[in-house]
Amino acid sequence: MKKTLKLSVLWLARALGLFGLSRRLTRSKLRILCYHGGNIGDERQFNPLLFCSAEHLDARVRWLKEKGFTVVPLDAAVDGLATPQARPALPVVLTFDDGWYSTYAALLPVLARHGVPSTLYLCTQYFERGNPIPPVVLNYILWKSGKSEIDLSGFGPGIDGHHVLADRPATRRLVEALVEQLEAIADPVANRAFVERFAAAVGVSDAELDLASRRFDYVTPDELARIPGLGCAIELHGHVHLYPVGVPQRLKDDLAACASVIRGQGLPEPRHYCYPSGDYDHNAHAALQEIGVRSATTCLPGLIDTATGRDVSYLPRFLDGERIHALEFGAEMSGFSDFLKRLAGRG
Repeated sequence: MKKTLKLSVLWLARALGLFGLSRRLTRSKLRILCYHGGNIGDERQFNPLLFCSAEHLDARVRWLKEKGFTVVPLDAAVDGLATPQARPALPVVLTFDDGWYSTYAALLPVLARHGVPSTLYLCTQYFERGNPIPPVVLNYILWKSGKSEIDLSGFGPGIDGHHVLADRPATRRLVEALVEQLEAIADPVANRAFVERFAAAVGVSDAELDLASRRFDYVTPDELARIPGLGCAIELHGHVHLYPVGVPQRLKDDLAACASVIRGQGLPEPRHYCYPSGDYDHNAHAALQEIGVRSATTCLPGLIDTATGRDVSYLPRFLDGERIHALEFGAEMSGFSDFLKRLAGRG
């Protein structure tokens, strides 16, 4: 009901020309968009903010072009943070988090066909391991099972027993215990066998899981090497997909490890960072400045007029996905949502 009311208000605002007016008033402000993986099977139904179809992204890019937006590289956008008057009309940056195979296989070709640049923030630990991403594939299996309760045995303490999946804290602890076991299995064959055994235990077949499609994997080194040829720059998402709140030295060490892996793949020195899961603290700016990171993006939406000093380390970014209605996307990108937030005192 709340969503329906919101969409009705946005439809009326668009019909009255307020989206167009907002675009004209904010034409020099920078927008940054965030995506993650593409869709190979039914992942977008499981998590529509983590996975989106090529058709969804294509529709978004077509809309941006139709409305006069200019897609610019992240590095160039950061160069112009202090001088909005020097920017092209309605500048927007397209970014991808993580390093999913489906981003490479399904989404980047869409941007290449449109001739627009993008950035991939790579999490290098998962990239190096080359296995299905544990928390995602395990949560997918629980979702795919369609069950409200499961019984497990033969997996070990903290896992074996009866589980009520509606109990979210308990289910989160179950997944954490499974992730701990899975991350300890380095051998790819044994790792995938564990995933398939867990899937079978809750009634999900190998065919339904479809690990062979690589829909829960990151790119390989060979695939990563081809990504810049698709107009996509490789930047920092941390070595470990976890922001070390309150420990700036761990942040610096983590990003040094991440940068080392990227350089080791023969790619240019990365200079931009995306906070894992959008987590950050007030220590980030000084740490990033010390190691030469030029910018960092959050998962908080908003438009960027000017950004200097600390602001460059906390750039807003809009997380788009299949769950976001076209009206919501249009309102956000036009600047109308930003206007509403400021009107409500939340800007």
